[in-house]
Amino acid sequence: MQRIVKLLIAGLMLCIGQAAQATTVNQFVEAQTRQELLAYRLIKNIEPQLQQLYQALPMQHKLTVVYGAQDGPLFDPELMQIQIPYNFVTEVLNRFTTDEYQQTGVSPKVATQDALLHTLGHEYGHAYIYANEVIVLGREEDAVDTLATLLLINAFEQGAEIALSAADLFALEDEEIDELVEDDFSDEHSLDAQRYYATVCLIYGSDPKKYAELLSRSVVESDRGQFCEEEYQRQSENWQRLERRYGK
Repeated sequence: MQRIVKLLIAGLMLCIGQAAQATTVNQFVEAQTRQELLAYRLIKNIEPQLQQLYQALPMQHKLTVVYGAQDGPLFDPELMQIQIPYNFVTEVLNRFTTDEYQQTGVSPKVATQDALLHTLGHEYGHAYIYANEVIVLGREEDAVDTLATLLLINAFEQGAEIALSAADLFALEDEEIDELVEDDFSDEHSLDAQRYYATVCLIYGSDPKKYAELLSRSVVESDRGQFCEEEYQRQSENWQRLERRYGK
C-alpha cells in the first residue's frame, strides 16, 4: 500500500513539475472571418512546433502568446505577452502566394508557418531578454533576429530551412520598397535587405557546403563567406552561454 502511495505521489510531482515547465502558453482569440479562420488553422497545425521552439530555450517566467490580438507582432513587457494578429499571418500568406513561392519547392502555407516560427522566435527573444535582464550592447532588434535564427537551428532538424523562408520574406518585403526615406534609417529595425543578408549569413555559416548557393561565388570567395562561418560560430557560442547562465 505504501509503495502504491509513493508511486502516486511521484506521478503527481512529475505532473506538477511538467506543468511548472510549461511557462509559455498559447491563447487563441476566436476567429471572426474566413481569413482569420484560415490564419487560426495555419497556427494550430504547427502548435507542437511552437512548443518545441519555446523549449529550445525555456522561459523561467510565465509568458502568454496571444493569437488574434489587435496589434503586433510585438512583445508587451507589462502583460508578459507576445501578441500576433491573425491579419499578420494572412498578409504573409498573401505575399508568398502572390510571389508564387511554391516554385522554390516550399508551398506558401508552409513558408508562412516557417516565417511565423521565426517571428515568434524574434518576439520570444525580446521576452527572454526582458525577463532575464540579459545585457544587450547594440540594437536589441538585431540581437533577437539572431536569436530567432539560432532558436530554429537548435530546435528543429531542418531549422535552417525554416529560417530560409523567413529570410525570403524579408527579401520580398524589401522588393516592395520603391524609395528609402529618413524613417527607414531611423527605425529600430534594420532594413529588410539587411535582415535578409544577416539571416542568410547565419544559415550559410551553419553549413557552408550545404548552403553554398545562398551566397554568390564572389561573396564566398571574399572575406564575407569566411565571416559568415565565424559569425555563426561566435553566435553559437553566445547561445551556449545563454543556456548555461539562464537556462536552469
